[in-house]
Amino acid sequence: MIFPSRLTHVLIVAAAVSAPAAAQENENAVPLYLGMESANMTLEELRLKIDGRMVTVGTRLRNTGASAQRIGWYASTPQFGILGTGEEHLDKSFADIRATINSRPRKAQVYQRGFFLGRDITAELTSAGLPALPDMNIDAHKLARLAPVNSMRLDQWQGYASYAWTATVAAGAEASIEIKYRALPSFALSDVASDEFVNIVKQHCGDPSAVIGRIRAAGGGLEQVIVESYEIPIGYARMREVKVSIVAPRTNWLRAHPIVSLACGLANANQRASFDGTINNASAVISVLVVSTPDTPGTSPGDPDAPR
Repeated sequence: MIFPSRLTHVLIVAAAVSAPAAAQENENAVPLYLGMESANMTLEELRLKIDGRMVTVGTRLRNTGASAQRIGWYASTPQFGILGTGEEHLDKSFADIRATINSRPRKAQVYQRGFFLGRDITAELTSAGLPALPDMNIDAHKLARLAPVNSMRLDQWQGYASYAWTATVAAGAEASIEIKYRALPSFALSDVASDEFVNIVKQHCGDPSAVIGRIRAAGGGLEQVIVESYEIPIGYARMREVKVSIVAPRTNWLRAHPIVSLACGLANANQRASFDGTINNASAVISVLVVSTPDTPGTSPGDPDAPR
């Protein structure tokens, strides 16, 4: 989603982020795919909360079978490479991911794999003393010892990480599952009057005229805004009802001020940054757009509905 002509401006803004967060040198963020495996289980409720960058996906299930059932749920990345030395999650390992069942923490089974040209080379990497996930501090001597793949020497490879949890649900019982992690949004600085900005607002089912009007009112003639895109792929959300809560801080991780949030299927007539709603007949990927003013903190009125 990055607009190449604005990359320099984005990095200037992102560089102002305080530790431990750091600027992304490439805004191709990596979303986590959330899936579930279960039998004789009825999905009673599905809810999504985006609080700043924290994403919480809650699922309530009921065992409709006559005996206890084993269930499993997981979060996985797509295959990824190194996307920038300034990445907060350099290896995209999502080490901060947490899961609970009925409010009790569950320990994840973690799987990490390495791929090159679509081939799983995890065993070869391990034998050479190299990590499965891409690493900017790669040992060139160890890398040189790896055998070529399809007659090509490895310079870099792609990684894959997944996190899985399991539990047993008694017959007739309910189980409430939550997955919580800090998202890696795509972000860019965009001209309010540009076709790119109008298009991304439309992609999130927003009214460009209404959104631009809200920006003008909040920023006093502001010409540029920061746009963040949060993609939440939930495999079992397709054609379901999803309760969504968007909570925008007054000042976000980029030291910008969220003023409008958008998502297809959610009504936001007042163009607020924080609001609740329900997506009926949801798709498997829920995408939320957050538009912020890149002002010096304290100079913008921000969103009057923001909780903090």
